Amino acid sequence: MKKYLLPFLFLALGLIISACGGSGNAKDSKGEIDVYTHNDSEEMQDFVKGLKDETGIDVNVLRLSSGEGWSRMKSEAPDFGADMQWGMLHSIALKAEKEDFLEPYDSPTWEDVPDEFKDEDGKWYGWSYWFNLLAINTDILEEKGLDKPESWEDLLDPQYKGEIVLPDPGTSGTAYLFVSTIMQIMGEDEGWDYLEKLDENVGQYVKSGDAPAQMVAQGEYAIGITWDQAVYNRIEEGYPLEAVIPEEGVGYDLDVVWMFKNTENRELVEEVIDYIGSEKGMKKSAAHRSMVTKPGIEGTVENVEDYLIDYDAVWAEKNRDRIMKEWRDNFS
Repeated sequence: MKKYLLPFLFLALGLIISACGGSGNAKDSKGEIDVYTHNDSEEMQDFVKGLKDETGIDVNVLRLSSGEGWSRMKSEAPDFGADMQWGMLHSIALKAEKEDFLEPYDSPTWEDVPDEFKDEDGKWYGWSYWFNLLAINTDILEEKGLDKPESWEDLLDPQYKGEIVLPDPGTSGTAYLFVSTIMQIMGEDEGWDYLEKLDENVGQYVKSGDAPAQMVAQGEYAIGITWDQAVYNRIEEGYPLEAVIPEEGVGYDLDVVWMFKNTENRELVEEVIDYIGSEKGMKKSAAHRSMVTKPGIEGTVENVEDYLIDYDAVWAEKNRDRIMKEWRDNFS
């Protein structure tokens, strides 16, 4: 049933993006591709519009959380329902590479991107990187007389009981980044002890990494564990939010793109990957992301590097299934 529904989902979402982001100045359509993403829908609309304006390529987008996306890939292989992935965790790119899901392509526009942000065989390319932080509703803190948390450790204070919302690591890459960051900062034994104590203060686990920022912005909770741009975007929209980067530091992850093996639209996908790595593509990304990987292009947040831990994405990939099983056994 899902396979029959998928083309209609792509068509519907493609029409929505076309309606929201279409431009009278856009080039005539050169062709279209199907894309999976975990990117925020709003930013993806702008990315797709930028691509169409520059290349004439239309994109039908299906948004899935990182966990949902990985599950879908495994169930579909080797017949993937999309031509490419535009936005996904680096750790999942490494898993997909191991499973031989990815098609190599040597893109010329990525030559100046440092080697650490791309696969040496061109199987995946990292276009931006993002990090966890806290979304704080300043109105609720004032109304309830709560202290502003400044660290991960502060979140264990009993004053925050029922006031914290965070994503479920079983479905959300944002949440897994948080869990693996805690493990890498504290070590596994202390990390599990921390998560057990934090669970006592959690009011709700939600499906999406973006949802805690929205729920805190709307006043449903005082504190959300989420990702950077989800908070900064809502601050710009006027919500009573403050972004707090915990003083112990934060893990970060690359957002990557790749071509699925056996795509029938290889030439179009190659052109899309070239666009994403180009100066125009990176500048479009930088309007929505704290950091991009192309040298000389600034993202939306300054001096982020001061807060980043030495995050080990390879360790995160190797231990993901084991840690997630233990998390589900303890908290789901």
